[in-house]
Amino acid sequence: MPRKPPPDEIRLRAIGVTRLRPGEATLTVRVRGKAELLRRFEALSPEERGRVVEAGFSREGVKDG
Repeated sequence: MPRKPPPDEIRLRAIGVTRLRPGEATLTVRVRGKAELLRRFEALSPEERGRVVEAGFSREGVKDG
């Protein structure tokens, strides 16, 4: 009899990720900047990186869309 895979939450936790919340997305981009700042940015969790990007947009007055 085939085994039933574990629930998504257990599988995702096992690989160290969480399910995306409504309205969230994940994206891979290349970023150019000072090496030390990029190392610090890379060391953040995905959630922390998102907050840094949002804060940067707010600070610079960049509007949605």
